[in-house]
Amino acid sequence: MTVRRSWQLDGWVTTVRLSNDRVAAAVAPGRLALGSWGSAAPDHLIGFDSAVTDIAVHPDGWLLSLEAGAVVLVSPQGRRLERRNGVGGWRLAPDAHGHLAVSRNGSVALIDRHLNVLWAESGPSAWDICLGHDRVTTPSTEGSVTCRAHATGELLWQRTEGFPVYGCAAVDEGFAVGTAEGALIVLDLSGAPLHRRETHAVRMVTSDDGGLLAACVDGTLRSYDSGLSERWRFTTGSWVKGVDARSGTIAVASADHHLYLLDREGRELGRHRAGHTVLSVAREGGRLAAGSADGLLYFLVPPS
Repeated sequence: MTVRRSWQLDGWVTTVRLSNDRVAAAVAPGRLALGSWGSAAPDHLIGFDSAVTDIAVHPDGWLLSLEAGAVVLVSPQGRRLERRNGVGGWRLAPDAHGHLAVSRNGSVALIDRHLNVLWAESGPSAWDICLGHDRVTTPSTEGSVTCRAHATGELLWQRTEGFPVYGCAAVDEGFAVGTAEGALIVLDLSGAPLHRRETHAVRMVTSDDGGLLAACVDGTLRSYDSGLSERWRFTTGSWVKGVDARSGTIAVASADHHLYLLDREGRELGRHRAGHTVLSVAREGGRLAAGSADGLLYFLVPPS
């Protein structure tokens, strides 16, 4: 892979998002960098009162979740358009109607594009969030999986695993979750287990063919079909910190200081070595952006 340019941001680049040629990146401990892909420096560097824990593309710019427990809407020009306290704090999951914010204290809220709260419910401390099947599913560090109705927030079911539950992803039959016990489980729409695989997956994304990509603590990225039969695995030198499976290939950020690009069969197409752990990655068309603990946001061009 070819590095087009990089931004020197002097902090861990924990999250990056792309929208057309625009870039938004969260920089620890509490800054947001905005600009154009491949430019020499960001157009705007904005400070906040706490860490930016997630970023989502919004029709009016960028929606941020702050660790302090707020969501903030920022324009492409760096103006703070709106802030809503009491929601947010951890992950954001966009859908056609708004965004779902998950805070660390266990509250889950559905907000519209104007940051109005449509519903908010409390529950176990959520690690992640996923949408699918008109449901909102949250795994918990307290050892449970909670599923709510998208439209109303009504609790549909809650399943206790007894160990912290990390990532989740919506799959054809229901939801896939990974537990600290070392199990990858597919739950149906009622919360009953359908398939189980002994592997320690901490984050998951779905692939275009309906399969599942699971990042595991042994440094592997593993591809499974809908029944959790393993199709292939790719081994990095340390923890997989981020995966982006859009645009026909798979970008993998690893704590071994590398960003990898794979084809759909798990074959390596290219790699880039950063100065430290690669923490975040985003892919859109022929553009790649990767954030590192070396304080740089790299703009890369995939091999042709």
